[in-house]
Amino acid sequence: MVRSHALLAGLFDHTGFFPPASLDVDDAMATYGRHLCGRYGWMLGRLVMPATRLEACSSRAATYFPREEDAISWRLSAVGGRDPEADAAHVSAFNRLHADAARGAAIVDTVEVRVETPEDVRAARVWASRGLEVYCEVPVGPMMERLLDAVARAGLHAKLRAGGAGADSVPAADDVAAFLCGCVMRGVVAKASSGLHHATSGAYPATADDGTPVRMFGFLNLVLGAGVAEGAGRAAAQSDEVRATVAHVLRLPTRPTWVGHASMEWRDEGRPILEGPLDPFAISGRALIRSIGVASLEDPLEDARHLGLLA
Repeated sequence: MVRSHALLAGLFDHTGFFPPASLDVDDAMATYGRHLCGRYGWMLGRLVMPATRLEACSSRAATYFPREEDAISWRLSAVGGRDPEADAAHVSAFNRLHADAARGAAIVDTVEVRVETPEDVRAARVWASRGLEVYCEVPVGPMMERLLDAVARAGLHAKLRAGGAGADSVPAADDVAAFLCGCVMRGVVAKASSGLHHATSGAYPATADDGTPVRMFGFLNLVLGAGVAEGAGRAAAQSDEVRATVAHVLRLPTRPTWVGHASMEWRDEGRPILEGPLDPFAISGRALIRSIGVASLEDPLEDARHLGLLA
């Protein structure tokens, strides 16, 4: 039983190459392939890896990539580094090789780059000219509005880093709400990554090896908060009221209760914050947040089952 296919389908990109998992090439590819072929493979999006690891990934193609003539290609997202020309060469070589399914059906169709200035955003357009989707990681803070303006002008997408190695790396709910509403105001779609492997917001152990509690946003809070912003529309998303409501949804430490199969009531201190059918919120939220990067699918699956999103 799935309460909302619209919420979960393709939601989770696998970021096992990066901390905290830091998997090697074989482990990352094997884990992604196992989940992709499993019962919940429909919840997976792309395999995210540094562009510099694409050659090593190709060398394992015979072991992991599907090779049948009518095989569905693995979809990959390459994270760019400090040498854009070398990254472009890696992506081009990978896609040329794996256009032939006999060599392993896979394609890099998305690139993720960190930007700090509008000039960085303009430079990222070269990836779009190659037919790739481009997500620009925009840091929250004083430059965020200018960077979102540049992303919108360039016709690119935005990326939110919602967590990291410690409590200091988790942005404030008000800043995340400003990011989401800022994307809606500009007609920019986004993805998110880091610290989003639990369903609802709360304090969780920093890593499997570090039990220090760290405040994290829940993937359900993020998607439904995005749904509030997207549902409000471009003009209303500029209002303080909408931003405050989105921030409230992001902070909600409670769990929603289910009314029938697919309706919910999400309360805070006895007051309903969100109520009604889940799908309209989920559809609006996924129109804005296209995917969420997680180092492992196990935690989201466990939380989704515990919450009643999956049976």
